[in-house]
Order: sequence, then structure tokens, then C-alpha cells
Amino acid sequence: MSEFLSRNRSWLMTLLCLVAALWVLAWWRAEGTPQPLAEGADGKLQCLSYTAFRKPDETPMNPDASVDEARVREDLSILSARTGCVRTYSVIQGLEHVPKVAKALGMQVLMGIWIGRERDKNDLEIERAIALARQYPDTIRGIVVGNEVLLRREQSAQQMATYLDRVRAAVDIPVTYADVWEFWAENKSLADHVSFVTVHILPYWEDHPVGIHDAIQHITGTAEQMRQMFHGKDVLIGETGWPSAGRQRMAAVASRVNEARFMREFSQAAADHHLNYNFIEGFDQPWKRGQEGAMGGNWGVFDSDGQPKFPATGPVAEDPHWYRGWLGAAAGALVALWLLRVWRVRGRATQVQLVALGVASGGLLVAQARYGTIWNRDVLEWGTSVIFGLASVALVVVMARLIALGRSDRPAGGGLESLDGVQVPSFITLWRRRRAHFDALDWLGVCRSFFLFGGALMALLLVFDSRYRGFPTVLYMLPLLGLLMARLAGLRLVGDAEERVLARICALGAVLFVLMEGFANTQSWVFGLTLLALVAAAGGLRLCRRGICRR
Repeated sequence: MSEFLSRNRSWLMTLLCLVAALWVLAWWRAEGTPQPLAEGADGKLQCLSYTAFRKPDETPMNPDASVDEARVREDLSILSARTGCVRTYSVIQGLEHVPKVAKALGMQVLMGIWIGRERDKNDLEIERAIALARQYPDTIRGIVVGNEVLLRREQSAQQMATYLDRVRAAVDIPVTYADVWEFWAENKSLADHVSFVTVHILPYWEDHPVGIHDAIQHITGTAEQMRQMFHGKDVLIGETGWPSAGRQRMAAVASRVNEARFMREFSQAAADHHLNYNFIEGFDQPWKRGQEGAMGGNWGVFDSDGQPKFPATGPVAEDPHWYRGWLGAAAGALVALWLLRVWRVRGRATQVQLVALGVASGGLLVAQARYGTIWNRDVLEWGTSVIFGLASVALVVVMARLIALGRSDRPAGGGLESLDGVQVPSFITLWRRRRAHFDALDWLGVCRSFFLFGGALMALLLVFDSRYRGFPTVLYMLPLLGLLMARLAGLRLVGDAEERVLARICALGAVLFVLMEGFANTQSWVFGLTLLALVAAAGGLRLCRRGICRR
């Protein structure tokens, strides 16, 4: 019977490794497969939001930060390939150069005045904007006094009316105020103080997010409601767009393909419905990731280096650099072949298992690195990602070593059956024993404890602070693979009370955040299932019946 179980487990182990390797290769290839998309309206986009602070170390939140005229000229020269108009949000920190540069390039400007809590700064912005409007009346097509001020609760509608009247009295250029459509609906009287109404309609960021399939209809319908609400007054969609990266919100999936699709379909719908619009935004803004997660920094038509993120026409792939995943898989296979030689592994099944494991591990490590590039914002987050990746590698290497040897340092005999029933201690147990040296099984226990802790922490964050957090499924795929292999090898993964608490937090948190996000959010329930599988593979929960508990 023991020999039968050993053969059966060996086949299951081989199947698991092969399926994991093939899935990783197929997933990366799917990421690089061009998706056919509808073509957009002919010509350029009507207007693009422009914020000069597009590079990773730049932020307008630094009051001393500023850009020079040469930088503005470089940026607008790039944007002029896709639009003849830019919308700004301030006239300080170097943005006062925009009208001059735009005039030289034959572009127009929707010039923004930043209105916040501090009246002195508001007055400075207003006076500088009035001076620029008088200097460049043919270049500045409109002045936007305040951006989502009511949404941020930084000024009252009455005070905004005062600011608007002040600017309108000083210039002969159309003046407007910009906010999300809900706040315009709550403050209809403000329309009497503007030349035209500027509304923001962002399906992804709605309180009830709208998926890409319904996004265009949502925008055109909302714009028509605004026209009717303000009795035919001109309406400008001041911000609309779609993020190319970030977490899913209900049915709204942030992706490169979806951003390209949105831009093309919306530009055509705008032409069909005679809508005026400004697309957000010209460049990706890395500094926004600190405020809004990965989604906030990835709305640009161009990336932060000034390169187009997707072609204006033709098919679009989610990741044009998908081949890096295959290169990682190839590197993993080479490492596995080297280990086969170093460890002198002879069994054909074991060789197949280790090479397939190397392919899966290499491809998943590249996916982990890509996830970190999108989501990590500082040294702490990068350090955590590196530690997580190293722990994933350690877990897989430990399992590869155990498979190669076919035994542990504790039981006697050979073959996978020698591991059957061997207990793997938790980190807490090892800590209490104060062992000077850990063997392979000890390190397996340390890794298992680490991933349960990480899963529990992530589950809590997604329950209590989820809006700007992603679902890091890819980070847990490699640990899950390693723990599943441990179970197939017959190892008894027994945790202490602390680990069982972590496992229950993982399980309960997974159920809660899936229910909170809704089943339309596929990223949520896929990560939830991954956490539940991780808990089951780690042996963190016990199933009891009639007083008998088993793992």
C-alpha cells in the first residue's frame, strides 16, 4: 500500500508541476496576444490634461518643486502628436510657461486656477491667471477656476461663485468650474456664474463603478442629463478616461487594453453625440500612486518617460514585453537543470518535476517583479516585495531539495513515502526551541508561517482599507505551489495556536472582502480563493467530526 501511495503521489506531483509550468507559459503568452479593438474617431483627441510632474522623483506636493520652460516645451511637443489642446490645473510651479509654449506650437490651453483652503494662495493663482489671460487671449480658450473644490470640501459653493465672478469680470475669456457630476447636481445655482459647465465623468471611479462594456453609454447618458439639467447650457466633459493598471473595482478592470479601448470608443462616441471633452491625462503621474494606489498613477496616454502606452490604431496587447516571462521561465529551467546535476538526480519523474517547477518558478518571479513595479511606492514596499520573493524562492528550493533527495534528515529510507507523516514545525515552535541550525523541514515551517502571516495581514487590509489596494494573487501563487507539493509529498504541516489564528484570519478575511467587493470583481474572488487554498495547503485549519480532528 505504501508503494502504491508513493507512485500515486509521484504522478500527482509530476502533474502538478507540469500543469503549473504550462499555465504560467500560457498566461504570459495571453498577456502578449494582441486584442482587436475598434478604431477611434479620425483626427486627434480634443484635449489632454497636463501635469508637468511626470517623472518618478517629481511631485507638485513639494511647494518648492518647479519645471522650467524647456521642460514644458518638451512635454507639449510630445502631447502635440495626439492633441491640439492641453488642460492645466495651476499657474504656478512652472505651469505659467504653458500658454507661451502652447502658442509657439499652435496649441490651445484650458488654463486651470488651483483653488484650495488658503485664500492667499488662491488670490495669487487668480491674479497670475488673469495676467496670462490678458497676455495670451488667442491661446487660452477657457479658464477653469477650481478643480473638484466642492468634492474636497475646501470651499463653499458661495465662495466659489465669488471667485468665478471675480475672474469673469476681469477677462473676456470663457470661465468655468470643474467638478464631478454629482456635485454639479447638488449645486445647480453655480451654473449661473460660469460660461459653460465642466463635469468630470469617470466610470472607473464612480461610487458604483461601471465596467468597460457599459462605460461609454454611461458617459453619454450622464452628459445628456447635464445638458437637460442646465437647460441646454454648453457642457464640457472636463475629465474622462480609464487607468491602464491597478485594482479592479466591481466590474471595472484597470488594464492597458481597456484604456486603449475606452479612448477609441469614447472619441468616436463624442463625435457621434457632439460632445466636447478633455481626456485625462497626457502622461502617467507616478506621484499619484502615493495618494490613489497604482490606479492613480496610470491614466496617461503616454507613460512617465513620454512614450506612447499603446498604438493609436490596430490591435493592442496587455503586455508588449510578455516575452520577459518566458525568459524568466527559461532561466528557471536552466537553474533546475543545474541543480539536477549538482544533486545527481537520476529518477526521470523527479527530473521532470524539478524542471517543470523551475519553469513555473521563473515565470512567476517575473510576474511578482512586474506587480512590484506597478504597485510599490517606496523603499519599505520594495523591501517587503524582495523579502516575499526570496521567501517564495526559499520555499520552492526546499521542496525541490526534498524531492531530489526523496528523504529528510529525520526519517530513514528513500522515496517520497519516507516523508509520509513527517511533522513540519511552525516558526513559533522553532523559536521556542532556540535551535542553532535549521534543516530543510525547519525552513519549510518558517516559510509556511511567514506566508500565513502575510496572507492574514493582506486580508485585514482588504477588509478595512481596500480602496487603493490591489489583489496580489500573483505573489501567492508560488508559495501555494510549494505548499501543495509539500502536502503531496506526505508532509504533515502542523501549526501552533498562533498559526491557526492566522489561518482563520486569512479564511474569514477572504470571505469578507469577496462579499464586500461583490462577485463582479473577479480579481477579488480569485485572490480570495487563492488565500483559502493557501490556508488549506498550509494545514492551518483542522476539520473536526465527532470529536476527531484531522488536517
